[in-house]
Amino acid sequence: MRDGTGAHDRVRHVGGLILAAVLAITVSVLVTDPDDPTRVVPAVAAVPSPKPPETVERVLAAQAAALTRGDRAGWLKPVAPALRQRYQNLYRSLRALHVATVDYRVTAKKLPVVEVELSYCFAGAVCPKDRPKIAQRLTIKSNVITAEGRATRLSDLQPTPWEKGDLVFAQGKRVTVGAPPALKGRLKEILAIAESAAAIDDRYAAYVDNRQPRYRLFIATDKLWRTWYGGKATDWAVGYMQPLGGTGADVVINPSRLPNRAALREVIQHELGHVATIGGVTSRHEDMWLVEGVAEYIGAQPKRAFDTYNRWSLRKPTQLAARPLRDGAGDKEVAAFYAQGHFAVDCLVTAFGEPRAMEFVRLRLRLGDDLDDAARSVFGTDFRHVTTTCVNWMSHQVG
Repeated sequence: MRDGTGAHDRVRHVGGLILAAVLAITVSVLVTDPDDPTRVVPAVAAVPSPKPPETVERVLAAQAAALTRGDRAGWLKPVAPALRQRYQNLYRSLRALHVATVDYRVTAKKLPVVEVELSYCFAGAVCPKDRPKIAQRLTIKSNVITAEGRATRLSDLQPTPWEKGDLVFAQGKRVTVGAPPALKGRLKEILAIAESAAAIDDRYAAYVDNRQPRYRLFIATDKLWRTWYGGKATDWAVGYMQPLGGTGADVVINPSRLPNRAALREVIQHELGHVATIGGVTSRHEDMWLVEGVAEYIGAQPKRAFDTYNRWSLRKPTQLAARPLRDGAGDKEVAAFYAQGHFAVDCLVTAFGEPRAMEFVRLRLRLGDDLDDAARSVFGTDFRHVTTTCVNWMSHQVG
């Protein structure tokens, strides 16, 4: 009996192990039905979700995010060796310009070729949906960018000064200056002038409630002057402000057209004055007298209009809000127009004080108020009376 009992005990022991194993297996695969707690149903094993396939859109989105956060390796990750220098230069340029946001949008796709828009915003600027952008044509094979060029449909802002990636930069407290290698030797001089100008322009930006996080200034050779942002057709232009929608504006100057440091200072201060007063908004063509007049006033600071060369170009006016310059205007006509705008703003300052004159500028140029409404709000009289006052004042200034 002992052997039998012992054998039986061993069988019970082994049976218990088997039962425990079965129970363990049963517990691992059975769960309670949530709709009927008394019912046990087989559990469905959790299967990891498959990783989404790497699409062109995902590759480009990851690359753009890397540039935004300052991840150079991530930006270069999907780039073929033959293009690495090109993309390194583009990365360096955009980071030097304090880019804050970069996004890709695929506009056409016939793999391996895709056309994309690269939109961007700079640090401190409002970043609306209508961001500035450049258009590119990319060849992407196995999620690697193997070729890059211009899209068939270009952005209106192309070519930008920086998209080729070959600029050199100088950083000041308020201004970033970019230049092609041929003008590298002028960076220090022009940065010093721009920093001094920015201190004055900041005062007027504050007046019109358009404080700038930073100014961007590009200096061009004669060749680049004819291409950047589509080039400028007018022979008399020496600098311009390029609007970038709601994100602000860039300034471009051609130093070869400026004879001395004083002229450089005035033009830079004038163009940064445009950024300060109308950067981020769209000005109306009929307001050209005020747009250019206030920029002339700012550019000449601390001089007043009658202490500048504009006193020799001023003609006897018939109205305050002069008609915009016509296409193909000659040098004398251009000079007279800018002189009248300068004296018009100087008159507003003389008659009503600078703070109220700049509030009028803000209401008209930034908020779009009617001229009469803006005049009544700020000067306490209608624009017709303001016109009479300033036309008489300017007539006395004509030499």
